[in-house]
Amino acid sequence: MAMSQSLVLVTSRRWRRLDAAGIACLGFVLLMVLLILFGPQIAPRSALAFDPLHSLEGPSPAFPFGTDEFGRDIFSRIIAGTRPTLLVALAAAALGVLLGTSTGLVAGYVGGAVDEAVMRVMDTLMSFPGLILAMLVVVMLGPDAMNVVIAIALVFWPRSARLVRSVVLDLATREFIDAARSRGETRLFILARELLPNVLMIIVVDFSLRVTAAILLSASLAYLGIGVTPPTPAWGLMVRDGQQFIELAWWLPVFPSLAIAVVSIGTLLVGERLRRSVATPGGGRPR
Repeated sequence: MAMSQSLVLVTSRRWRRLDAAGIACLGFVLLMVLLILFGPQIAPRSALAFDPLHSLEGPSPAFPFGTDEFGRDIFSRIIAGTRPTLLVALAAAALGVLLGTSTGLVAGYVGGAVDEAVMRVMDTLMSFPGLILAMLVVVMLGPDAMNVVIAIALVFWPRSARLVRSVVLDLATREFIDAARSRGETRLFILARELLPNVLMIIVVDFSLRVTAAILLSASLAYLGIGVTPPTPAWGLMVRDGQQFIELAWWLPVFPSLAIAVVSIGTLLVGERLRRSVATPGGGRPR
């Protein structure tokens, strides 16, 4: 517990001394939270209402990102699309990291046949390319947002499990674990109260990086017509629908693609900031 509190204290102290990059990362996170919570309300126009009189209009003061073939405002659809795009990514990353953390803790601490069996299952899942595995799962379960979350989580599960297991294998040999065993503590207590706090910051960093991959994976599935269905303003779906008009209306696929790129890079930079914070000497070492 003391280690967990010290990690939180050290990290909070670093984020108090924010430089320009830190302020930018914090602002990006707050903006994404704002768009997820209030995106459809903030959007200047309806993301779903048809307006044939303004179909395929180029970028202008009235329509900053232009309109699609149905006259819908692309700018409003991108803002409203933050919620379905990022909620799927956040939920998938959270579920994948949760599964990986649980599996990695147990496999790394228990070891032996349990570790061997678990790692062989993880190796089997990792033998499939991420996009192919996600496609297979969504096709089997059906095109639904929750199924997309499950599919992407299964892609992340073995990767997070291996990361946590590698750390736990080292921690399991430390003196504080031997002391907990000598006190007669149960395995569950050691996993939850001794090991988990010492890998907590690594899990947070892993989660932030998984979000970036989840955004790209969910956008790829939507682009392929798997998962989110029209008229949901998901960014990958907007890219797919706008591709057929690229010669006539270049803005249809370009602006949703830019949204995917900007948010992916932003989450990656936030994850890198967290990783550097943990990697700094004294900022993430087990007790």
